[in-house]
Amino acid sequence: MFSAKAHYGLKAMVYLAKCGGQGPVQAKEIASSQKVPVRYLELLLSQLKKARLINSNRGKLGGYFLSKSASAITVLDVITSLEGRITFISSHTKNEDERIELAVSDFWNKAEENLINYLAETSIEDLLQRADMDEQMYYI
Repeated sequence: MFSAKAHYGLKAMVYLAKCGGQGPVQAKEIASSQKVPVRYLELLLSQLKKARLINSNRGKLGGYFLSKSASAITVLDVITSLEGRITFISSHTKNEDERIELAVSDFWNKAEENLINYLAETSIEDLLQRADMDEQMYYI
């Protein structure tokens, strides 16, 4: 449903949230820690920067950082900045039995609405907390 762009982009954003307050993080550090090809990651970071979800500093001590708090950035923000608008069906064909067409279309519309709501309710902070909980569970 979503491409690797969304997956890698979310991983990068959660990593930046984890490193928040420690200064800018270089793309090669994110790529290495998250097992993402650095050149591909740089393209994603460029898109996230264009969407104003992250900022960057140049230079030897430069790198990337979240443009606002992790709790203010939703999963929906990240996905739509990388993938565009979320739609399940882009066009509907006319069918002899219009009632079936309407029933199926309504199903897809509800599914799309539920997914968008879930993505909009889930922040990068939420994902970071889940990652921290998972890490704590393994070390108990």
